Amino acid sequence: MLNLDYARAGEGYYYGEGAALIAEKVALAASKRKSCRGRAEAAYKAMCQFAKAMGCKPEVECFIKQENEGWRVSFEAGPYQWAIVASEALCQCGIFAEPHFSFDLCFYPE
Repeated sequence: MLNLDYARAGEGYYYGEGAALIAEKVALAASKRKSCRGRAEAAYKAMCQFAKAMGCKPEVECFIKQENEGWRVSFEAGPYQWAIVASEALCQCGIFAEPHFSFDLCFYPE
């Protein structure tokens, strides 16, 4: 079980509304995969579903791309600083992914 109480309490102050929800969806989806690519793809799919539910166009607002040895997933129109919260949620699942900006995550091979 993920503890995102700090993020929920900080929504509207430090994080955008929904940052904890997207972080939870991304972390739970990625935790079901073992490879760096698989985790990034699962996170991307979760982001796209979240984006669509928000009324955004995932094909415009979300992307996934390979960078060097890792993968980057991005949702620029997502809740403010969602990737920072998602990075913490992923750590709780034993997955290292760091935000490049506050709206994208970089996954690296272990």
